[in-house]
Amino acid sequence: MTTNHPGRIVAGLLLLAGGFVVAVTAFAIAVAKVLVDGGVHVSNTDARLLSDLMAVLPFVIAFAVVNVAAAIGLFAERGWAPSIAAGAATIATIGGVIGLVLVLVGRDPFAPIGSAGPSTDGVEILVAFTVLYAVVLLALAAARPRATSIMGASA
Repeated sequence: MTTNHPGRIVAGLLLLAGGFVVAVTAFAIAVAKVLVDGGVHVSNTDARLLSDLMAVLPFVIAFAVVNVAAAIGLFAERGWAPSIAAGAATIATIGGVIGLVLVLVGRDPFAPIGSAGPSTDGVEILVAFTVLYAVVLLALAAARPRATSIMGASA
């Protein structure tokens, strides 16, 4: 490749933004754990939720790193970057859709106890991330090289 296709740039920018937000979230979870361990009082429900989040924190951090690495690879036109970016975006999109379904059918782990329905904030966050990563997939698809025939003409 001699030029960085606009689709790769869009996908890279979105992956960079998504990776940054996920990394900040991971940092916030780690800081919350330090504060709770230091004596800040939280409800038992919040403490259990924090404990559950700590269990998956290494995966969250790894996902943020993969997003940023894929974005940098897309900007640098590395051959491996579209595959890594597509994998991360696929996982995030599928996870977002599953999360939305679970939240909307009443299995929202972040909803306040005794709430009448899903939390609006949770739904908005899930929709935003699902759409972001779906757009990454579309941008990557637009950036794919076109197939050519044996004679070299565009198919």
